[in-house]
Amino acid sequence: VFPVQGSLDSNLKKNTAFIKRVRTAITTASVPTFLLEVRTLSLHKYLTEIVSACYEGLCRLKTPGEVAAGVEVVSALHQRFGPEEFTCNLGWLIGRGLSTPDRAQLKALSAEVRDREEKDRIARQRVLLRVATELWLVSALRSLEDVTKPDETGRGTKGAELMPKAKINGLKIGATDAEPFPLEVLKDMLSHDREHVNLLLVVLFVKSFAWDVLGSVGTKKDARQAVADNGETTAETKVNGHMETPASTDDEEAVIQDSPLTSPDIQQRFRNILERYFEDVKTHILRDQKNLTSQSKRNAEAYVKSGEVFEDRQTNYEKAVKAQERLIASTQTLADALGAEMPDLSEKEATGGAFDSGIGLVKTGEYLRGQSEGAGIWEDEDERRFYENLVDLKDRVPSILLDEPKKKNPDGDEQVGKRTDDTADARPDSRDAAADDTSTAIANKTVGAQVDAVLARLHELATKDQVDQLAYDFCFLNSKASRNRLIKAIEEIPKGRTDLLPLYGRLIATLGRYLVDVPQAITKHLDEEFRSLQRRKSKDFLGQIRLVNVRYIAELTKFDVAQEHFIFHCLKVSLEDFSRMNIEIIAMLLENCGRYLLRNPKTSPRMTSFLDTLQRKKAAQHLGQHERMLIENAMYYADPPARAAIQQKERTSLDTYIRKLVYLDLNKKSLEKVIKQIRKLHWEEDEVVEYLRKIFIKPGKIKYSNLYLLAVMLGALHRHHTDFAVSVLDELLERIVVGLEINDFRYRQRQTAEAKYLGELYIYRMVDSTLIFDTLYKLLNYGHDGYPQPGKICPIDLPDDYFRINLVCALLDTCGMYFEKGAARKKLDFFLSFLQYYVNTKDPAPMEVDYMLQETYGLLRPHWKPILNDFNAAASAFAEACKVNYEDTAVSKPADLEDDAELNASGD
Repeated sequence: VFPVQGSLDSNLKKNTAFIKRVRTAITTASVPTFLLEVRTLSLHKYLTEIVSACYEGLCRLKTPGEVAAGVEVVSALHQRFGPEEFTCNLGWLIGRGLSTPDRAQLKALSAEVRDREEKDRIARQRVLLRVATELWLVSALRSLEDVTKPDETGRGTKGAELMPKAKINGLKIGATDAEPFPLEVLKDMLSHDREHVNLLLVVLFVKSFAWDVLGSVGTKKDARQAVADNGETTAETKVNGHMETPASTDDEEAVIQDSPLTSPDIQQRFRNILERYFEDVKTHILRDQKNLTSQSKRNAEAYVKSGEVFEDRQTNYEKAVKAQERLIASTQTLADALGAEMPDLSEKEATGGAFDSGIGLVKTGEYLRGQSEGAGIWEDEDERRFYENLVDLKDRVPSILLDEPKKKNPDGDEQVGKRTDDTADARPDSRDAAADDTSTAIANKTVGAQVDAVLARLHELATKDQVDQLAYDFCFLNSKASRNRLIKAIEEIPKGRTDLLPLYGRLIATLGRYLVDVPQAITKHLDEEFRSLQRRKSKDFLGQIRLVNVRYIAELTKFDVAQEHFIFHCLKVSLEDFSRMNIEIIAMLLENCGRYLLRNPKTSPRMTSFLDTLQRKKAAQHLGQHERMLIENAMYYADPPARAAIQQKERTSLDTYIRKLVYLDLNKKSLEKVIKQIRKLHWEEDEVVEYLRKIFIKPGKIKYSNLYLLAVMLGALHRHHTDFAVSVLDELLERIVVGLEINDFRYRQRQTAEAKYLGELYIYRMVDSTLIFDTLYKLLNYGHDGYPQPGKICPIDLPDDYFRINLVCALLDTCGMYFEKGAARKKLDFFLSFLQYYVNTKDPAPMEVDYMLQETYGLLRPHWKPILNDFNAAASAFAEACKVNYEDTAVSKPADLEDDAELNASGD
């Protein structure tokens, strides 16, 4: 069938190069070269290698353009060599690539290898499924009866793993009723897919072939919508090959579409398979959602009881939530293609009181201290958990390893029976015991090395979980010598590492519940060091040591390790000798634990008295500006002045109800209910109209994904309250212009929402195309002298300001795809030429702007390549567009008149 030249070239080098390119270089640009070589080369003796190379080349395709190129090349080879010599063998390889792997083999692999194999399979089958369907649509690969295993062993065996499936439900399928090849593939993939790992392949299939194979049309992006009284939207219906609606008869709304490539019978076969799979996926989603809800409640119960959720449990829950979100998103795509309803995933309240009965077991006294009026003891909830929610070592460590030092007296039993006259022998024993108390020598070298390894992690601590884990690990190495090593290690803070002090404090508090000699030794060391530094107050080079000492004391105070008399002794000593050094110490103590001491009921009276004394002493003495500032800042931090709460805007109950309907309750399912409630309001009252107008003119306050619902509501209200809808449109356009005048980055999110909102209003027939194009040109020209020109600076549109391009792209991405016929297409082509001219009048655009423009042009005009960073080329292209546009003025004017009458037609 494929025409070839009279004398075919049998050059070995050219034929080999063709095979190599088929294997590695199938692209859109190389299709003409491939077709020429198929026409001129003698490839017959290399057919076996060509089949294998074609399969490998098809597996490497990625983009839809490359898939189309690969199908065209395979189709050319199919036409030249026929199904018997080429296509049957290639179909066998494609079918083997699309076959389901053996479960027994997968179970034999490790989890990591199995996951990797599944990812590779999914990536390969994504391409092969699309290729196989395209080949079936062009009748190159029709069914499994056209598949033959390559004659590699000389036996020419017929069939493959998929061949026995030519019998469905015990019925033989003849040549005329053979099941389509992609249908057989889908049956094989989905029949035993209980975990729904192939859902991604199904989503790709319905995205690519929803119209051609299933005959289904999307409702949002394929046609403009008509809004009924109750807010329901209807797309154009197909009449005689044209897409029309009862409300629109203009040429712009008549969108010509080809009929599906499959018959209704074949479409129904595909739908049956996908609908059965969809029902199975719905069951899977509901089951996982139920498990997630149960797990969430268990986490909440654990949080109420212990103040935290274990990290592994929280991590598993977050992974399950993300997997569920991906599953729901894929299922939503499948449901849209099949026109099916998604399952109701709204969480229902538990009827039992199982999760409420444990609340009374929680010790809430300490927690409520931090939730009192004012700032509270802690800065935030995370800080409260850090200082108060300490782990209990007995939950994970055997009790024998947590014996307190006072209980460990190995010589006690022997000394009970000794005579009292052995005082001379007892004195050396007591000296030996004192030496043992400070010894760090560990007899077992292995245990000593393990203790050193644990202590080496002290400088690497960064989170409370690491501190808790180190406490657990140390308890399994607990001994008097190891504790002495730990005390010595945490007494010495590395220079400049004050960030370790809170973490060391948590470690000491955690171990101190059972190993009481650790906090006692640290507190004694800090007390002695503080007294020593007070005696050497004239030594300025000890400033860093003083800072660490005071911060350490403050952290242990917040963990209730240092007794309150200790911290107040430090404050009293510093207050009595009111020198500059002691003022700095008082300031550091107040900044680090002053609020805790003031808000804690046990220490609040003494701390209040101290602050009063400090205030009087500051006023009585002549202090320098630096010392005065230190004291004032520290007192302000510990006891900030009371200030009035932020006044909330008072709203009427009716205003609050309307805002709840639109901002909280509005979604796709509740749209009709919300519209009915709004229509029931007393529209004769000006107050009601004003409340609604404020909502409809401020799309930036609604969820970005719900903007189209706001447009649907306005379209439904327009039929009954035309004046209200017109006033909203006027105000919206005015706000867009005001945003261009102000040009403040704080309002850019609001401006983007307004641009998208205007596009949604066009989709739902509230405005016509003329207004859209007027707005597009206004977005680019406003503030300029006529139109943008290079070298002329506009104060509200500087050369390095690209936000207007964002607004244009947001508007075009929303409704630009509807300007595909007649005068609207010409207008859009002309505007896109002007847009690239406008971009080139500015400074070179950043990368994100380039990507945004490329995506917009790719969506509207895929064959266009936008001209960026070349003003001369962009100006020439725009001049040519002007010439072509204004040559046909007589044709453009009637088209404009038709666009102006668009709203009237839709209203009728």
